[in-house]
Amino acid sequence: MEIDAKNVTIRELRQEEESEARDIVVSAFYREIVTVRTARVLLTTRAFFWQVYGVLGFLMTIFYAVSNSAFVSVFLTAISSLPVSWGMIYIVLRLSVHGVRMELNHLYSWYSAKAGSRFWVAVYGGKIIGTAALDRTSDTEAELKRMSVLAEYRRRGVATRLMKRFEEFCRSDGVKKMFLITSDFSQHGERLYEKSGFVVTNTTSPNIRMEKLLLLQSIQP
Repeated sequence: MEIDAKNVTIRELRQEEESEARDIVVSAFYREIVTVRTARVLLTTRAFFWQVYGVLGFLMTIFYAVSNSAFVSVFLTAISSLPVSWGMIYIVLRLSVHGVRMELNHLYSWYSAKAGSRFWVAVYGGKIIGTAALDRTSDTEAELKRMSVLAEYRRRGVATRLMKRFEEFCRSDGVKKMFLITSDFSQHGERLYEKSGFVVTNTTSPNIRMEKLLLLQSIQP
C-alpha cells in the first residue's frame, strides 16, 4: 500500500486503543517466531539440541526396556525424533508467549504506570498501523520494545518514524544508552536497527542485544 510516511501521526497510546494495539503486537510476535526459520534456529542452538537429545535418549531407554531389542528401540526413536522436536519447539514458543502475557493484556496501564516509560502508536487514516514501546530500565538506560508495523505498511518509513520518536524522547529525558533485544528469527528487524545506529553488543543464540549510546544534545527539527 502506497502511503506518505509524513502523513503518519506518531503519538502515545490511548486507553481505548489498547485492544487494537495489542492485536498488532501479538500478530507481529507470532509472525516473527512461528516460522520454519525459528525451528531451524532453535534446532541449531546448542542448549536446545542437547535438551532434544536428552528426551530422545530417555525414549530410547523406554523403548529398549519394553521391546528388549536394540533395533526396535533405535527405529522407534528415529521415527519419534521429528514429533519430539516439533513438540519441544511448540513448548518453547508457548512459554515465550506466556512470559509476556501480563504485559500484552494490559499495554496501556503497563507502560503508563511506570515512570519514564512510553507506548507509541503510528496512526494513518484513523487506523493504528504500528507500535513501539520504551521501557525505562534505569535513570540512564531505556529498552526499545514492541516495535511492529502492519505488513501492508512496511517499507514505507513508518518504522523509521517510530524509531526517531523513541530516540527523541530518550534524548530529552536524559537517557544515555538505548538498547533492545532482538533475535536470529528477525533479520529484517536487525537491519533496521543497524541502519538507526544500533550495534550488536552481545549474542546468546537466539537472542541478540543491540545498543546505541546517545550524546545528550537537542535534536534539530
